[in-house]
Amino acid sequence: MHKSKFLVLISALLIITFFSLSATAEEMEISLTEAAEILLENNRQLQNSRQNIEKAEKDVDLSGRGYYPTANLQTSYTKMESGQMTFNPDFSFTNPNSELFVEGPDENYRTSLSLNQPLYLGGRVRIGKDISELGLEMSRIEYQKQLDQSLFNLVQSYYGVLQAQGMVEIRQNALDVVNEHLRIVKVNNEAGTSLRQDLLQTQIEQRKAEKDLIAAENQLQIARKRLAQLLGDSSQSYAVSTPEKNPDPETELDKLINIALENRAELRSLNINQKMIEKQKELEGNPYRPQISLNGSYNWQGSELDFSDGSWNLTLSGSIPLYDGGKANLNEEKKEIEASNLQNSKVDLEESIKIEIEDTLLSLKHSEEMIELEQLSLENAEENLELTNKSYQAGIGTNIDVINAQTSYEQAQISLLQAEYNYEINLYKLLYNTGRISELFKDVI
Repeated sequence: MHKSKFLVLISALLIITFFSLSATAEEMEISLTEAAEILLENNRQLQNSRQNIEKAEKDVDLSGRGYYPTANLQTSYTKMESGQMTFNPDFSFTNPNSELFVEGPDENYRTSLSLNQPLYLGGRVRIGKDISELGLEMSRIEYQKQLDQSLFNLVQSYYGVLQAQGMVEIRQNALDVVNEHLRIVKVNNEAGTSLRQDLLQTQIEQRKAEKDLIAAENQLQIARKRLAQLLGDSSQSYAVSTPEKNPDPETELDKLINIALENRAELRSLNINQKMIEKQKELEGNPYRPQISLNGSYNWQGSELDFSDGSWNLTLSGSIPLYDGGKANLNEEKKEIEASNLQNSKVDLEESIKIEIEDTLLSLKHSEEMIELEQLSLENAEENLELTNKSYQAGIGTNIDVINAQTSYEQAQISLLQAEYNYEINLYKLLYNTGRISELFKDVI
């Protein structure tokens, strides 16, 4: 009796565990916008970029505090084995009981409170803050660059799942078509109106279709894992849906190039680097700037901890470098070389961007034309399959003709799917190359 109850309990636990795992593995359908929202929240590279912006903001705050006063408190306590022998101020030659030297206290307290207030640092604080603000702007540009790259990776991964889902549908449809033809062949074979060879050929095609379907399902599983990894949760399985509306593409080459030259993060980074070099030249190119500061201190020492009897001083000090061994001139020449290198890099980058835009635009137009051609091919293949099936059923066509027609129809479906995928990717790539892909997700950014 107890054993039966134990078996029932174990069975119940196994059933609960099974359904729990099934619920965990259940697919979650998301749109492209929802995927972008998850990406922004979970992507670790974007999190690091946002933290870099916070760090750059701290640097700006720190650089602006160069004129803040600084205060230092220093104190010490000394315990000696015995007090030092010092001259007795009460010594008198007329007093035979007085001593020339007396032992001082064996303890000593020393305290110093100092305050330093910079008054003029030769513009270093101002220039340093300008450089920090440029660094903050650079961090924001790098975040935008990382964001654009992440969004484009998301689009590729998202449409990769869409394409894999489409392949599963095509392979499943191909298997259904083969199964239906196999049913007809079996009927004809039993009726003696078809050859045994037709049955064997069709069974081979059926097994091939089954293998293709399994391979497509495996590819879909991998595509979903890649999307889940990009979204920061590889344990989740995502099903995706086709976006309701594609972005309207700009097709004028010159306009696209101008947009890219204005928006691309790489060019903006080079511009910021050029400004930073100019600021560094200003900082290092003239080392002969004076520095003026005000210093004050209060000092006290004695055998007891008492601050009432101390001394203070106030100092206004200034300094100016007179000779630096020619380092300033060398540093300025180095910065000029760096500026020249940046300018060359900028020219090369602009040329590369122009080529990228033209190449992507041509690819977009080509993929659009291919969609039209593949749609016609699919219509022809579908009609050919229908006619071939009717011919075979009428006894005037061969089984090989049907198999070839099925293969052509399946290939036409795959080619159309690939053309549509290429068009979508090229469309988003054009937006990415012009620095506008984040505009599509402005509602969640």
